[in-house]
Amino acid sequence: MRQLRRRLRERFGLQARMTASYVVVTAAAVILVEAIAIGVLIPSLLSNQDLTSRVAETAANLAQQVALVSSATDHVVLPPNYSLGQPTSFVSPGKTEFSGNGLLVPQITGALPSRVEPVTLALVFSPDGKILASSYPARYPVGSSAYTLIPNGANYDQGGKGVVSPAMNGNVAWSVQPVLLDVFRPNSAFAPGTKKSPADAFVYVQAPAQPTTIASVSSAGPLLQIGLILLLVTLPFGVLFGWLTTRGVVQRLRRLGSTTARLADGDLNQRVTPGRSDEVGHLERDFNDMAERLHAAVSQERALAEKSARLAERSRISRELHDSISQDLFSLSLLASGLEKALPDESPVRKEVRAVAETVQSANREMRALLLELRPTTLEEKGLVPALDELVSIYAERLGIKVDANLEPVAMAPAAELAALRIAQEGLANAVRHAQAGTIRLSLHGNGAGAQVIVADDGRGFDGPANGSGPGLGLRLMRERVEELGGTLSIDRAAEGGTVITATLPAVPA
Repeated sequence: MRQLRRRLRERFGLQARMTASYVVVTAAAVILVEAIAIGVLIPSLLSNQDLTSRVAETAANLAQQVALVSSATDHVVLPPNYSLGQPTSFVSPGKTEFSGNGLLVPQITGALPSRVEPVTLALVFSPDGKILASSYPARYPVGSSAYTLIPNGANYDQGGKGVVSPAMNGNVAWSVQPVLLDVFRPNSAFAPGTKKSPADAFVYVQAPAQPTTIASVSSAGPLLQIGLILLLVTLPFGVLFGWLTTRGVVQRLRRLGSTTARLADGDLNQRVTPGRSDEVGHLERDFNDMAERLHAAVSQERALAEKSARLAERSRISRELHDSISQDLFSLSLLASGLEKALPDESPVRKEVRAVAETVQSANREMRALLLELRPTTLEEKGLVPALDELVSIYAERLGIKVDANLEPVAMAPAAELAALRIAQEGLANAVRHAQAGTIRLSLHGNGAGAQVIVADDGRGFDGPANGSGPGLGLRLMRERVEELGGTLSIDRAAEGGTVITATLPAVPA
């Protein structure tokens, strides 16, 4: 089941689903409008059915009454004083009043204006259309033709169950019911249901109907047809509209997805071109920001890994030198000292053995200085001044070298701090290994917009040019490091003997 859903999602992607949603919404809108229209017409349609049934019921009741009051048995003869309708009742034009299952038919004695709305009335007319009785004699007089007054004229047969038709000044619900003397008279020899007797007369009843009632009957069918046609026409447009409106968004999302996949594969230079300032555009810009931060984080991590590798390698070399060569030099120093003590004072080789001992001691001191230079520092953890203090302490404790330190905190860039530390390390190592200094001075203080590092010793000085451009590798590396930062480096002989190294570094790299 999961695989089936995954395949369906892959086959029918976002664009297909969004297009389908447009189609569904379009169809739902058409169906909703159709339902609202039909819902508006249903009450009128139900009201129309109720009104026509009441009109037919009233006409049937009046037809039975006419048959009962007729004085003849072969044709309808009404009494001279016979009145059709309720003489004491009045129903306004355009209105109806219910009575039981039928309608109240008022007897209208006067004449209403010619432009008045339809009224509720009843007529009795003969088979040839002659009016025999009327509830509205002023408008429908006895003896006149009913065919010219009632809807559909002589085609009254279709109104048996009640229909709604347009009439003068409005719309009416009407019904025509036959008067059957041999059916309704109680003493008739006719048995109902055995034969159909011809009508002896007819009763016509009408009541005013609302315009919406007519529209209900005549418009319900066409409205449904129009709704169906509209639904069939709008569905293709919904598909086209959905496909066109989602095409651009889907393409941008696919491009963003492919770029994300390449970024996940390790290509950290992948970026997307942001589009419009919409939700997808914000997502694209957020992706670029994320890619930039990820690239910077990975670069920093690589740099830290390389630095950690270098520090680890320097620590390994330092341990190897300490565990092997330093131990051998220490053993050789012990052997030379023992041999010198064992030889008599007048021995001709005693002088050479002392020279060997001194050489071994000098090599041992240089090895210790080299080990200190290889040892990782705590610049990144504690800062420049604590790192220099630790360096001074190590030289004093392990080599017995007196170092006078005068260190002031100075705001410097990280690259300048690293250069200052390396210059101090190189200066102290040179003073120990080459100058055989007894006392070293190390100072750090501010100098305008930068900082100045000074390493001075009381050793034997150096041979070569006083500008520090000699062939020594350590001096060249110090000069290159300082010049890369836009600073200056000077190496001078002190007046009282020894060497002075002065490095001026900018607070911010050039």
